[in-house]
Amino acid sequence: MPRKTKMADVSGVKKAGSAADTEEDFSTVPTTTAPSESGFEDLAISETDSNVRVAASETGSSSATATATAPQGTAAANSTTGADGAVNEAVPAPAAARQADEPAQNASRADSTSLSTSSSGMVLFDLTDKPGGKACFSPHTVKTILDLKLLNVGYERQRLTFIQIRNELAERIADNVTVPAIELSDGSHSVDSWNIAEYLERRHPEGYRIFGGSSSTKRLAAMLNQYGKTVLAPHIGPLAQPGVHALLDPESKSYFSDVKIGKQRWAKVSSMSQADKDSHVQQAIAKLEPIEAMLTCESSGPVDAAAGANGGRSASRARRPLWLAGGDEPTHADFVLFGWYVFTRVAGEKVTKEIWTAHKPIAAWVNAMLEWCGELAEDFV
Repeated sequence: MPRKTKMADVSGVKKAGSAADTEEDFSTVPTTTAPSESGFEDLAISETDSNVRVAASETGSSSATATATAPQGTAAANSTTGADGAVNEAVPAPAAARQADEPAQNASRADSTSLSTSSSGMVLFDLTDKPGGKACFSPHTVKTILDLKLLNVGYERQRLTFIQIRNELAERIADNVTVPAIELSDGSHSVDSWNIAEYLERRHPEGYRIFGGSSSTKRLAAMLNQYGKTVLAPHIGPLAQPGVHALLDPESKSYFSDVKIGKQRWAKVSSMSQADKDSHVQQAIAKLEPIEAMLTCESSGPVDAAAGANGGRSASRARRPLWLAGGDEPTHADFVLFGWYVFTRVAGEKVTKEIWTAHKPIAAWVNAMLEWCGELAEDFV
């Protein structure tokens, strides 16, 4: 039987983790017309070794030990996950990006089984709207879903509600667990989209593709990861939160508004004036200007209005989509930003169109990403 966790306990648990993927504290998101860009300071990227795992024999224990396998030339680091600790904590700084000609690092039998095309080797824990639901809206789980698609890794997808994450998944992995999380064939786990991306990079035979085999692309992905949480989230968050609340089952609704966001903050978010909403939209558009410049630099020519009709391609490169790091396929850098596009969709079609089509290169990139996602896009809200 899944354990019953009181709401009063959940609030403390969710603040314990250092890697706040999806289970971020929305109460830190300002709702004024000039949100502070430090509103998500507690959500720094967990730049941890992605091989930090909770041992199979210790899952569900509040004192589980997570062991980090350090990169070559770096001593291994150990971390204890206590009641107030994090699943991924006290681990080495991220290694340089794996190059295309560099073999996978010490892939174990469990890695080989888990990273195959079979759906029986890995379990992916995702966030959804209600028990049995399929709606996908978390900006963070989207990153991992697309990483796995890029490498053609098979997996069983378990879509959980907020309440199921805080109860069943917390018992299965650790009290402060967040999603995305993956479970490998040996029962070990990796938590946080960045950690999972680095695990895939090092252990999958073609893992270098996650960051394009380039340290500059990996740094770009890390920058965008932080940019989304600290610059885009303070504006997109207040616009999307009422839409998320409307999607949820009754029990998750109460948790989301009363515990996750907090009653006072929810009262402000749910009653924002149209002027405040419009201001957040304009601020989000302005914050995307550096992305527009990035895409324009990657283009061999200007992107025109026909780009959307060309499946997200520029007129001068009709057969080659514009990815954030260049190249012939998207990387984790694209997936990080695309997660915020998916999250914006919860705010409604009008808001999404205003924000993500204001800059033509970004509109073209969104269309290219949707085309690349294929059937996965059917679950996006």
